[in-house]
Amino acid sequence: MNRSIPRSLFGIRNVLRPTVQRLRDTWNALRHGSCAVLLYHRVIELPTDPQQLAVTPDHFDAHLQVLKERYRVLSVAEFEHHLLHQRRFPRRSVLLTFDDGYADNHTIARPILETHGLQALFYIASGYIESGREFWWDELERMLLLNEDPPAAIDLEVAGTRSSRALGDAGAVQHVYEELLDSLRRIPSHDRDALLDGLRSTVHSTEARNTHLPMTRAELSAFADSPSVVIGAHSVGHPSLARQDPEEQRREIVGSKRELEAMLGREVRYFSYPFGTGADFDATTELIAANAGFLHTAANYPGPVHARSPRHRFPRHLVRDWSGPEFAQRMGTFLPR
Repeated sequence: MNRSIPRSLFGIRNVLRPTVQRLRDTWNALRHGSCAVLLYHRVIELPTDPQQLAVTPDHFDAHLQVLKERYRVLSVAEFEHHLLHQRRFPRRSVLLTFDDGYADNHTIARPILETHGLQALFYIASGYIESGREFWWDELERMLLLNEDPPAAIDLEVAGTRSSRALGDAGAVQHVYEELLDSLRRIPSHDRDALLDGLRSTVHSTEARNTHLPMTRAELSAFADSPSVVIGAHSVGHPSLARQDPEEQRREIVGSKRELEAMLGREVRYFSYPFGTGADFDATTELIAANAGFLHTAANYPGPVHARSPRHRFPRHLVRDWSGPEFAQRMGTFLPR
């Protein structure tokens, strides 16, 4: 007797999965409370932003005003207490988080947070601090998309494969940019950095943009002293961790904790996965993060956090450059009433 599941049932299951997940989230919220963890990257006005990482200062200020008026914005310690001790979250709870460690987190986002009396958890990619380099995805934008005089073609070796990429027109440049974004997140950070070193000279684009720099060590130290700031780790070089072997994952995760603690002279207890989608971390990554001593770890997939959420892969909602009214509308979908 053939007991295999008919293909049509797989289709029905896929259609129903979002509905089932919403019902599960609603049930968990009713039993255990819920918290919307928000994911920001930058607060700055930029002429170009292909990754959509930047929120303007006016919009960020409007977001915080909405949150203060309508929600319970938790401190990091409050969030930690409810998650680690499996305590019911207060109604309409929110936690603010930032990834990467851009200098504008210190110069622009921090003063706005302080004005509102709110706190955020900032996950820092330690290998970029004091580097004077742009984050690698920003370098690709500068070297390819913003290059006014690119060469006709470039020769690159990625993951042991050497090939030539034509840069003859804007469409070709865009294609190479998107290809490299995907390829470079998959390889070890030291291999990616070596490739970028060669590419800078090849395309004659070596000067980092001041608007895209990470913090210096002095800035990070001053930043960490603010009551509106709690520091977490975000790997050393920002690769997709699940694409690395276990030893390289350990180097990235444990190394970021050690480097930040040496810079700051204090314990760093929190981590977030670079990129953070389900393809960017796995069970090995979670185990390494837990064994490194991190109390909890943030991922990057949408959903509410509740008292029974997994400690080392809790969800976050990615925030874009929304106006105050649009942000308020989006928050209504992030937290079920």
